[in-house]
Amino acid sequence: MKITHLTQAFCWLLLPVISLSANAQNLSDAMKNGLQTMASEQLNADLDVEELEVNSLTDGLTANNVRFATRVDALSEPENQLLLAKQLVLTGDWQALGSSRVDISKVSMSGAQLTVAYYGTGRSNLHEFLKQMNSVKVQKVSSVPLNWRVDEWLMEDVTINLFDKGEPILSVHVRELELTELQSMQSADAQVKELLWPILEQVAEQVRDGNPNLQVDSMALSRFLLREAMAF
Repeated sequence: MKITHLTQAFCWLLLPVISLSANAQNLSDAMKNGLQTMASEQLNADLDVEELEVNSLTDGLTANNVRFATRVDALSEPENQLLLAKQLVLTGDWQALGSSRVDISKVSMSGAQLTVAYYGTGRSNLHEFLKQMNSVKVQKVSSVPLNWRVDEWLMEDVTINLFDKGEPILSVHVRELELTELQSMQSADAQVKELLWPILEQVAEQVRDGNPNLQVDSMALSRFLLREAMAF
């Protein structure tokens, strides 16, 4: 009888913990489904996440084994595969997805592959993704635009590939790369510039250092940079 009473008491003590764990799991599942639906319906893209964990106490969202692919008809399936990441972590006010403003203090990714594929001047899978992001509405049926901002981007152990009209012109591995703030008030062209410029600086540094693992078609890259620079 004593054992029965002790067992019952122990179960009562665990109930809040079990409830909290269940709520956290429900929130994680709801967030995963919501993000995948948003990607498909508002970003015209495909998002696959093997595991997603939400920590409402720290405002942290961790996604493992992430695949994000655009749906640009002019690009092949591998070129549309914008991002692969073993882990992607968001911290900030991401839970305000139902409001008109979302502030992300930090996005960090590790073990990732970023593929930027151009199919014309000022046209790429990255441009398409950012244009779609800038046109996201607070709710699908609402005309109110979503204002978003990311204060800091940190990439660790990332391979970056650059294609131009189907031709690979750059592949570089970056141990660590910190990017500047992005926000919906910028145009997609300005956002792409903010993202690509630090990467090209890394390429120049690795060329100077004679990195044997750097793969770059210097002539094609020069033509690409000249074409994009003259267009704006």
